[in-house]
Amino acid sequence: MEGGTAAGLVPGDDPAGTAPVFTADLPADPGRLAPTRERLRGWLRAHGVGELDVETVLMATGEACANAIEHGYRFAPEGITTLRAELRDDHLVIEVRDRGGWRADAGGNGADRGRGQLIMSRVMDEASIAGTPEGTTVRLVKRLTGS
Repeated sequence: MEGGTAAGLVPGDDPAGTAPVFTADLPADPGRLAPTRERLRGWLRAHGVGELDVETVLMATGEACANAIEHGYRFAPEGITTLRAELRDDHLVIEVRDRGGWRADAGGNGADRGRGQLIMSRVMDEASIAGTPEGTTVRLVKRLTGS
């Protein structure tokens, strides 16, 4: 694993996977989604999260991160999305935060577009999106079912 912020590590990151909090800075580059998803997968497994929950969380988190890159930073490819996951007793709380521009639903001009929010709300126990001119925060909560 590379060290420093170039690898997407932020203060408080836990490369060994022992802390109950996972953090990562994700550049606005779709090519960085898969490595970040694999890091999160490893952290979840290291904390005993069951495989079904792991896959569900990765699906929703991937949607949130992809939306931040595509929509939040559509005019700022140097933007950084912050991913934070925290284990709390029997549930996981995830926040995906960008500092990009917020735009309300523009009416969805493509038939294959706009399903990310629906996916997140269906697979997670809670899914909320708070958008302001200063950025967007997606908050996802999943009650863990065990192994």
